[in-house]
Amino acid sequence: MTKGMRLRRRPEFVAVQSAGRKIHGKLFMAMVVANRAEAPVGRVGLTVTKRIGNAVTRNRIKRRAREWLRRNGWVPSGCDVVLVAKDAAASASSADVALDLSRLVGRVG
Repeated sequence: MTKGMRLRRRPEFVAVQSAGRKIHGKLFMAMVVANRAEAPVGRVGLTVTKRIGNAVTRNRIKRRAREWLRRNGWVPSGCDVVLVAKDAAASASSADVALDLSRLVGRVG
C-alpha cells in the first residue's frame, strides 16, 4: 500500500468518522466519505481498538484486511474509507474476513 492509498493522520480519520456514512458488515464497519472527486485512487484506514484483543490479535486482523485489499481491488476513486473491526473479527478466519470485506467494498461503490 502506497502512502497515497492510506489515511495516515488523525485529522483524516476524524474527518471521515465525523462526516461519513456507516455501512455495517458482520466483522467490519465501514465509514465512507465520497468528497474527493479529483483523486485518482481511494484511500483506506484501518482501526482495531484494544477492546478487540491484544496486540497480536489486532495486528492479525489488520494484516488480513490489508492483504485482501491488496489482492482483490480497492475502494472506488474519490472515496475515503475507515474500516473499523468489530469483536467478531478476532476469531474470524481469513475466508470470513475476505467475504465480509468483499461485501462492504461492493456496497461502498
